Order: sequence, then C-alpha cells, then structure tokens
Amino acid sequence: MEELFEAIKRYFEEVREKGLSYEEVQYELDYLIYPYIGSFLSNGEITKEEAIELFKFCEENLKALKDKR
Repeated sequence: MEELFEAIKRYFEEVREKGLSYEEVQYELDYLIYPYIGSFLSNGEITKEEAIELFKFCEENLKALKDKR
C-alpha cells in the first residue's frame, strides 16, 4: 500500500511541476489510475479501506487543481 500511495503522491507532484490541466488529470485518473487502484483491490493486495483512502487522496488533489483554475 505504501508504495502505491507514494507513486500516486509522486504523480501529483509531477502534475504540479508540468502544469497539467484539471481535465488532463481527470482523464488520467479515470482511465489510468483508478483502474490501477481497482486492480490492486480486486487482487487483494490492498483492502477496501486502503482503496478508499487512495481514492480520497486523488479526489482531494483533483479538487485542489479545479479550485486553482
């Protein structure tokens, strides 16, 4: 779980560095990152609670990007 969280955290750091738009990040979350989290959940590598924590982290960062516009 910790490695996955760190990878997602790094992703959002890169988003800020590159200046990606809200729409670009939303697309990547919907089609790349959320399914990735889902695969870890379905394989039993993370718990439902951990998945919820990751999804919330992503949504909070996405909301921060939207508010920044």
